[in-house]
Amino acid sequence: MYRHLPPLNALRAFEAAARHGSFTKAGAELCVTQGAISRQVQKLEQHLGAPLFVREVNTIELTDLGRTILPAATTAFGTIDRAVESAGQGDGVIRLQVAPTFAVRCLMPRLAAFNAKHAAVEVRPSITLHPEAFDPISFDLGIVYGDGRWPSLHAVLLAEEILVPVCAPESIARLGPLNRISGLSKWVLLHTTTDRRDWPRWLAHGGCESVDGYKGPAFETLDMAVRAAEDGIGMALGDLSLIGADIAAGKLVVPFDLPLRTGRGTYLVCSKERRHQQGISIFSEWLLDISPVTQRPDKRP
Repeated sequence: MYRHLPPLNALRAFEAAARHGSFTKAGAELCVTQGAISRQVQKLEQHLGAPLFVREVNTIELTDLGRTILPAATTAFGTIDRAVESAGQGDGVIRLQVAPTFAVRCLMPRLAAFNAKHAAVEVRPSITLHPEAFDPISFDLGIVYGDGRWPSLHAVLLAEEILVPVCAPESIARLGPLNRISGLSKWVLLHTTTDRRDWPRWLAHGGCESVDGYKGPAFETLDMAVRAAEDGIGMALGDLSLIGADIAAGKLVVPFDLPLRTGRGTYLVCSKERRHQQGISIFSEWLLDISPVTQRPDKRP
């Protein structure tokens, strides 16, 4: 029985790659590397004895065989997902994918209050280091970072990203007041992303060309960079929606009143089919009520 069934991991990798038209995007969805997706697809092609994609430079195109298999694969994974949800979890369990800084600074300190108020809904958070990609097969809800443009998902803005430079008060006392942005040339710049994209954008926003926006150590999360700033290591760019409490408590100071609105933010996302499920609705309403919103015209999902 099922003697012709292909390796399921390989089939899942193929389905994601075909749906996105990209091995890289498929890897982001499934939280694996582009190379891992490529190897799984090759494994499935070996099993079938024929290619599923025509591979060109930076593009992939489905072969006739790939186009034949894709609809069945998508339908099958959707059926399995709905069956598991209905039989094993139902509306009472929410598998939550959450970006690390939001989890540490916003969600986890408040989750006990939700559990006390809604005992019938169990939230199972999983932190991912790929905050811009949501896996709708493995998770019911996601708290992700991006521009809100996910056509296949229902997305609601939790918090707009507004970047400001922050440091410890002791750092200002030690290094002296900052009267001009050019004074940051003497500071260690702390990067909240490994690609160091934010400091160059903020310096350009401030009209400063004399400071090297790529210098300084890079961290994998905003929380790590901001904690380094609190420890007096240097100056970080923090998102006001995530560090407002630290500023209010005096742990951080903002030396320049020059906020940068990036056009991105933290979003609550889920598949369009699941948005009205009872458990998801209850948790979403609660999360929207406690989220660190700086601007959210439509607060309800």
